[in-house]
Amino acid sequence: MKVSVSSTILILLMITRSFSMDWTPTYNDKPLNENELNRIEKALPQSPIVAPKAERRVLVFSATAGFRHKSIPVGKKALERLGEVSGAYSALVSDEPANFEPEALERFDAIILLSPTQDFFMPNNKERKNFSDKEWDALQQRHVRLVDNLVNYVKAGGGLMGIHAATDCCYGHKEYGSTIGGYFRGHPWSAGHNVTIVVEDPEHATIKPVFGDLPDFQIKDEIYQFSNEPYSRDKLRVLLHLDPERSDPVKPEAIKRTDSDFAVSWVQKVGEGRVFYTTLGHNNHIYWDPLMLKHFLAGIQFASGDIEADMTPSS
Repeated sequence: MKVSVSSTILILLMITRSFSMDWTPTYNDKPLNENELNRIEKALPQSPIVAPKAERRVLVFSATAGFRHKSIPVGKKALERLGEVSGAYSALVSDEPANFEPEALERFDAIILLSPTQDFFMPNNKERKNFSDKEWDALQQRHVRLVDNLVNYVKAGGGLMGIHAATDCCYGHKEYGSTIGGYFRGHPWSAGHNVTIVVEDPEHATIKPVFGDLPDFQIKDEIYQFSNEPYSRDKLRVLLHLDPERSDPVKPEAIKRTDSDFAVSWVQKVGEGRVFYTTLGHNNHIYWDPLMLKHFLAGIQFASGDIEADMTPSS
């Protein structure tokens, strides 16, 4: 059968579009060892913060186009088991971009972004050579569309929870930054630093059941600072913050903020939706710390709609 030149070009374009649109990320993450699995199991809370109003389903997504945290596999397992053991939710752990199509997003009560980085629906720059210009352009267009879908899902009443590097993403997409609440601007306190975290809003419905009467607590983890925009206490209700005076000293030049406002966790209302963010979660041990697992659980139950909590901005 004779095939025309125009037909051949059309077929090639269809193949190219299908390949680029169907691309999904894969990672060679280090599997958890038995000791890590046991530590997670021992630390899991045995009940939810509050009884779920309905059966809750969440998506745990951790795709990375930039730095990939070694704690991601530990976090994925911990968040999956957290829902199973507490009975608060069931989790789909997947980096499949198709889950961010509008009809797919409707299946979830909340989306959990577990340390994704950069334009997380894209391949990383080292993989650029594997794609033609047309394929790369198609992937970039898909990325923007899927991020738009996520923002619109939240505005329409969906829940979003960001863990750690969820603020180190989508710098070219201003609505994403406004939705998650801030953009990363370095981490003066790195993974080996001991820091003091102040419980700023002790009566908040996501805080009181977790921290009780604790005025503060010490932990070893990497703590972010945030750019002046879009981070603002005029938009966010800050729940926890770092006290630099009672934390390990850091290089003065690493401090970019002049107001000493180092928020660690916050909530905000976006449209009809709910957003919870915590910068904690860089180190593996965070995911087998009983207090931190309860912190995550409260955030997930808030984002899912089970914890009713004040989202009035701090300012």
